[in-house]
Amino acid sequence: MPYHIKNYLNSRRLAACDDLSIFCRARHAPTSNYLQESGVVQIGCHKEFATRRIVVMERCCLQSASFNDDAYQNSRDIAPGPQRPRDRGVNHRTGLRPPHLQFAVPGSPPLWSPPSGPQQLKKDSGLIYIAQNAARHPDSPLEPLFRALYIANPSFDISSINVVTDRNNIRKLLSFINTGLSRKGLETFAINIEVTKDTALFCRMESEVQEVIGPHEFRGYGHEFEKKYTTTQVSESTGHHRIISYHFGEMAFIVRHETDGYVDTASSELSSNTPKGKHDCLSSMLGSLSLSPSASTASRLTIKQEGQVVPLESTLEIKTRVFQKPLQFEEVAPQLWVSHTPKLVRAYHQRGRFQSPEVEDVAADVRRWEEYHQRDLRKLAALIDKMVSEVKRCGGNAIARYNDRMDKLVIWKVNCTKKLPDDLYSRWDDRGDLKPPSTDGKKTQSEAVKASLKTAIRIGDIDYDIEVSKIPYLEAFVKFQSKAQPKSTEFGHGPIPLFAEALKGVESGYRQCLRCLPPDLSQHRMLIETYDFLGIDILDRQAIHEIFDDLKSCKSEYELEYKRYRVVKGDKSKARDTAFKLLYLILFGEFKDETKDSAKIFNAVLFLVSHPGTFKWRTRTVIRTAYEERFVVSTKQRARLDQWVKGEDAKRAADEDRDITTEEELDWYGSDSSSF
Repeated sequence: MPYHIKNYLNSRRLAACDDLSIFCRARHAPTSNYLQESGVVQIGCHKEFATRRIVVMERCCLQSASFNDDAYQNSRDIAPGPQRPRDRGVNHRTGLRPPHLQFAVPGSPPLWSPPSGPQQLKKDSGLIYIAQNAARHPDSPLEPLFRALYIANPSFDISSINVVTDRNNIRKLLSFINTGLSRKGLETFAINIEVTKDTALFCRMESEVQEVIGPHEFRGYGHEFEKKYTTTQVSESTGHHRIISYHFGEMAFIVRHETDGYVDTASSELSSNTPKGKHDCLSSMLGSLSLSPSASTASRLTIKQEGQVVPLESTLEIKTRVFQKPLQFEEVAPQLWVSHTPKLVRAYHQRGRFQSPEVEDVAADVRRWEEYHQRDLRKLAALIDKMVSEVKRCGGNAIARYNDRMDKLVIWKVNCTKKLPDDLYSRWDDRGDLKPPSTDGKKTQSEAVKASLKTAIRIGDIDYDIEVSKIPYLEAFVKFQSKAQPKSTEFGHGPIPLFAEALKGVESGYRQCLRCLPPDLSQHRMLIETYDFLGIDILDRQAIHEIFDDLKSCKSEYELEYKRYRVVKGDKSKARDTAFKLLYLILFGEFKDETKDSAKIFNAVLFLVSHPGTFKWRTRTVIRTAYEERFVVSTKQRARLDQWVKGEDAKRAADEDRDITTEEELDWYGSDSSSF
């Protein structure tokens, strides 16, 4: 069954995180044999959060960072390649069809049973699971893996494992090391990581857990091909997963992967070669299971005994492709390498008509691929080792997110819910509560004070004098460069999109961002991406009602003093800075109640557009455009917004020239009598 974690990671949530690590793939960085660590820095974050930790590591610096050549060579016989995987016990499971998650142990992949002659297939349609466990068991998508593991091997020592992960996570990290190893290129991805004791749990995160392919949509023929050319061995099966273990580098891995099918010859060999006592032991163990979960574990999973043990050597991967675009082995090799899958079916079609495909034994090809990519695999091992170390320093819970636009892998500390039920954590004896050293905060404050002076940095082709303590990423960058080149007094960084505008917003207030850019949402989105990359929290944890209050700070107030009213002038600069926060919230904010929060946002937008004396044409235009793009605007709401548009074209040029705060402007409030 599709065994992925699908829990949407909105990058805007990162503003609430208090720990950060950054791994970057420098396109033209010098080769080095050490990891680049910038240390701990203090940034302007919400008082409830501690310091943020930033680590910068270039891709080229991963080649030998975590282990020496001897250690790597000594481990090759049991891990880096697929030739000798240690398939511990019968760690297999098959997902079944009920809406709640039910699985069979040991289960079985579908049997390869191709029909004779060419076949015309219909295109894929209907419900397709992308992350079946996340869709049907969202509380703990990892739980079925561990239940199957302990059913197959009750005495398994989980503390001996360093990393538990999906195959997909390793493939993405390998693509981060070498983008040429991914057919579709490197795209944005996220991995939720938890470290318990010395074991890291890597959970895949995606935007959707399932997909419905409509009658007029085309997603290929892959699912229909599997239905036609394989035979399900477990009733109502929706997929089969295997759990294998091996050493890679200096770490022990458990890797979970989906298996498309197996060939019948392996089944025959299993029947004739497997000792009878082993099957008897397995049957006895499974026979003692209840078909409903025990009360002690409080698990909602249902487990049944069904299927047969299928050796890894007989498993296969199925790929379909249009006949004029042959599938090169290099495109699928990383996937086969991670899961030790030895057989491959490349099925070609012409408008859905498939010729008879063959099962290829590609084990030798996978070994040759491994030998050719030793350098990339060393870097991969170093990267994973470093990621686990950084998550430990974060307190044991973090999210690693790669942004394809910024080309950075960022690790943020988060406070996540448990990934497993309590009874499974007891397998580690007790759960490791890793906490950062209590002295980190003092060190960070000291370092922030030292970094408060302006620093000369070249960004792209432009020189800047920057107070780097206000920009977490640049503070980390300068610290690393100072360590790497102690005698250097000049720092250079590659181009950062809209950096000049972002810096002006940091130094002079976010209102400058609205003045510098045209009312083009795409440019404002890019600017916000730059702020995220630089580690700057724009919202500062403010909610919509707090933003609305700050918008209204532009209005004058009257205070009774000695029987006379005194005018207290409003703060237009604060209100204009808040307008950019409102734009950020509209474009990327998350709302618990879309209906209620939409009404609050509308009131804020209406207040803004109804105060042209404070918010000029560019600001009003871009924020209204963003609002109408994000929310459904009723006829009545549009009419209320439109009443402030009259005469806008005539005043537009003058507005552009007057979009600054002047003494005269401070005394004129236009429509400030509005009740909003």
